Amino acid sequence: MQAMSQDAQPIAAQIVLDTIRQRRTTDLLKLRPDPIPQDILENILSAATWAPTHGRREPWRFTVFTGEGRRKLADLFARAYAGSSAPDHASPEAQQNQRDRVMKAPVWISLELHIPQPPKFPQWEEEDALACAAQNILLAATAYGLASKWVSGVAMISPLTAQELGAPELRGFIFLGYAAEAPKDSTRAPIGEKVRWVQE
Repeated sequence: MQAMSQDAQPIAAQIVLDTIRQRRTTDLLKLRPDPIPQDILENILSAATWAPTHGRREPWRFTVFTGEGRRKLADLFARAYAGSSAPDHASPEAQQNQRDRVMKAPVWISLELHIPQPPKFPQWEEEDALACAAQNILLAATAYGLASKWVSGVAMISPLTAQELGAPELRGFIFLGYAAEAPKDSTRAPIGEKVRWVQE
């Protein structure tokens, strides 16, 4: 790979920093139904695989639901919710709500934790690697002008949902779509409130 010139480095850094700052969590009700092209999804998932992973264990797996395939996920969420400990788990309306939610986003991506066997590192390291992969998905989606949200409701981390996907554990799902409106601006506390420097 050709080395990046000194002049280009600040531009590349600014692009990355701008993408990080532009990422927003977007509600399902604020998405358009437009499908997302396959090549964009593949590039986003490829970005996920470049997350840091101790020993190159790559403990992540993803199942992507699009188009009519979302109906399988919708039914799975409804069954998982019915079997959960949620106060309204037996309510047909609540179960139908789980189905309806899935169809409001054009793409759903599972966040599956598959720890290679035999275990070699502490589980928290593998979980953190999956979280880094999820962040790469969110940032790559932002770079493509997509809205996103990482969700982890009872149906989305249910052992039943995990079993149906062939996943030892689930850490939720990310849904993607095109925003129906521009996201609101946001703020974060100044780094001076969160960072301590030790320089001597």
